[in-house]
Amino acid sequence: QATISQEAVQEFQGVRNSYSAEFGGAAGGIVNILSKSGANKYFGSAFGLFRSKALDARNAFDFNPQGQSPFNRQQYGGSFGGALKQDKTFFFSAIERLRQRRTSFVNLNDASQFDLNANSTNSTIRLQATLFDFLANSPATPATLRPVVAPLRAALTTTNYPRTLQLFNQASGQFPFKETQTQFSTRFDHNFSDKSTGYARINFTDGVFENQAAGALTAVSRGRKFDGFNGGILLSHNYQLSSTALNELKLQFSHTRSDFLANDPNGPEINIEGFGLFGRDIFLPSKTIERHYDVYDNFSKIVGNHSFKFGGSAFIHDISSSSDTFFGGRFNFGAAIPLSNIIALNPALGPTVAAGLDSFLRAANPALVPVLATPITALQSYNLGLPIVYQQGFGDPSADSWTNRYGFYAQDAWQIKSNFTLNYGLRYSLHDEPFFIPTYKRDWQPRASFAWDPFKNGKTVVRGGGGIFVGFLNNAVANVTTELSGMGDPGNINIVLATATSNALGLPTSFTVYQTLLARGVIGARPITAADIAAAPIGLTPGPGRPLEVRFRLGPGYRNPTTYQASFGVQRDLGKGFSADVNYLYVRGLHVTRNRDINQFKASGPVNPLNPDGGATFVRFPATGQTTDFRTSTRLQDNVYETTANSFYHAMTMQLQKRFASRFSINAHYTLSRAVDEVTDYNSDFSAQNPLNLRLDRALSAFDQRHRFVASGVLQSPFENLFAKDWSVAPIFVAQSGRPVNLLLGFDANNDGRSQSDRPGQAGRNTARSESFYSFDMRLARRFFVQENRFLELTFEGFNLFNRTNLLGINNTLGAACTTADGASFLPCSAAGAVRITNFNLRGRRDRKPTEPLGFTSAADARQFQLGVRFNF
Repeated sequence: QATISQEAVQEFQGVRNSYSAEFGGAAGGIVNILSKSGANKYFGSAFGLFRSKALDARNAFDFNPQGQSPFNRQQYGGSFGGALKQDKTFFFSAIERLRQRRTSFVNLNDASQFDLNANSTNSTIRLQATLFDFLANSPATPATLRPVVAPLRAALTTTNYPRTLQLFNQASGQFPFKETQTQFSTRFDHNFSDKSTGYARINFTDGVFENQAAGALTAVSRGRKFDGFNGGILLSHNYQLSSTALNELKLQFSHTRSDFLANDPNGPEINIEGFGLFGRDIFLPSKTIERHYDVYDNFSKIVGNHSFKFGGSAFIHDISSSSDTFFGGRFNFGAAIPLSNIIALNPALGPTVAAGLDSFLRAANPALVPVLATPITALQSYNLGLPIVYQQGFGDPSADSWTNRYGFYAQDAWQIKSNFTLNYGLRYSLHDEPFFIPTYKRDWQPRASFAWDPFKNGKTVVRGGGGIFVGFLNNAVANVTTELSGMGDPGNINIVLATATSNALGLPTSFTVYQTLLARGVIGARPITAADIAAAPIGLTPGPGRPLEVRFRLGPGYRNPTTYQASFGVQRDLGKGFSADVNYLYVRGLHVTRNRDINQFKASGPVNPLNPDGGATFVRFPATGQTTDFRTSTRLQDNVYETTANSFYHAMTMQLQKRFASRFSINAHYTLSRAVDEVTDYNSDFSAQNPLNLRLDRALSAFDQRHRFVASGVLQSPFENLFAKDWSVAPIFVAQSGRPVNLLLGFDANNDGRSQSDRPGQAGRNTARSESFYSFDMRLARRFFVQENRFLELTFEGFNLFNRTNLLGINNTLGAACTTADGASFLPCSAAGAVRITNFNLRGRRDRKPTEPLGFTSAADARQFQLGVRFNF
């Protein structure tokens, strides 16, 4: 939708829970923007805001050896308005430009993860070092095993892999990037008569933002550039039919272009779970053009103590998109391959050496036997070229669709008594979505609210209300379930896939695919083509119905997201300009979109020893006399998008305000809330851990914020002398609790065909939590008046003035479901002395590096200062 410069904004209207039937298309809050118009006198403004690293503190993750990394920001613009014809035709134009140069911080190099020694911070590496030290130093080590100790240790030591070191060295560091944006709007108002007025507004926004999504454990090669344009025209006409009747008509057209371009044009996506994310994002490039044709009409009529309003809207959207989903390919490396398998698969060692090593340890040092069953780290898997999953899409990425959305409403504000007003109304929505999404024809949305002055003195107001709200569907779901359905349409995207055990189906393993493409110089040099994977020894051919296919389909009864909302509150005038209010808000979300794999119908497999509290696993290819747990065992995933998830939000808010008088104002606001849901996103990577028990994923929402306190104020100088007058100070303090974090294992522990959703032990979803956030900002301003409405203003602003380090992202891949006996580090459950985790209410750890479990990976901005100048005339 349209975006305009702040210079063109007359007023922001935050519609949180007014329960007016007039507003539709959103299941949550709505923000309306009223734009400025011209007047009989010419007026305008010019402003500039400037930031530079020379004034700022250093980010906690800026380890640039040359000094503080580049940062500067300039935001400037202006406005001008007036009359083209006095009392008849007016204009107002505004333009704003943002130019920012920032730096992404990526810190992946961790020597303790690269060298294999007993002092490593990685518990798996410490176990391996202990094993090899024993074999090298024990006089009892057989002559058949002694020669293989050094080569095996070398094979598991990252410092012996120049390609890996180069990848991490090139991806780690400080990476400058640019952000630019221009916003322009112009508005013309015209009075056709005393009863007829109208306006036309034209606007456009053009911007380029580099290195989006890069930072923390995400390499710049995984990042993207956003290049977008939004422009439109709005025509509005008001006609006063009588002193009590008004009709408002609006016509709008907008054109939006959104191009998300991968920093790495070749791919593939490389995920080394817990260590780093590299290469072209599997959803990029993605290009979309949207054309919106919107019509609104509202009719208002006052009859006695009733204020009626009726209206309707039609939103016609033409969307053309091209998303190269999975085209770049993806290789996932996780901690899932036992050390004994590495020995057995090594041509120079083989099963005989593995068996001999096991026998020797059982006799000489039984405590080290579990090390053989302990998986190597995800980083070691990458060194050896052993991904656990390969996935890639081929086909036509384009999709064109039309969406028609209609809404009709009727409402009334009925002043039953002088101290009691009842608002009630009904809204009806009809959405004709593209492709196979069904049209639901019973979206009735009743809403009601009241305002009551119990003492009839204007000092106390009791408010309450409730209603049903229906939002729009995301067009991406329609595209995905059409393009990735796997139903054989020649225009579909077909996904090929290989796993570490796909040789059981006569297919190449993910090991073979990766090592072959790496040896042929394809990976990282150019995109992987269908011809590359069709050639021997890979021999994979994209197409529907192939073994290990992945499908995305639409579930039955797909519905628009809906919320049931209710609120109750009391506001009290305390006198001397002060007021206080207390409110309760409840939001119940229904028909939330989730992705669910319906291929499994039972779980009969044994517990995975690497996740002993994780419950039964899924058997894909059963032994003789057993049955598979999958409806189609050769299909890796059968993803269905369905609107069966739920969400719940409870909040209490308390606010103390003092309106601006006697040269100062105060606004303090506290929110105590609890948000619960069952899914974070409909991306398949956020699917439920156990597709047979979706209820297990009901937990605190990733957006839950238990406490939030904001206090702000404005203080104007009371002095009148030349140097002390016309100063103002505006502080703001923000304190908020940390948000939940979802703990992950980093490998497919239950054998359901996906490794991105498995959690350790009996951990629920989002059981960990990030740190609290605190920031104190202040604005100091001085105005120099030439005339009453003509002045020069100089400003000096500080953000995070006390330079608190607010740590943000957390490395949530634990890699194990157990810890050492002292709980100091995570340890594979197969290791001797491993202790199962029973308390998953964990916190981020400041004493850990970004590549260690629970280590923080990023921080909010350090202290920054901004200089500003404004001239109003």
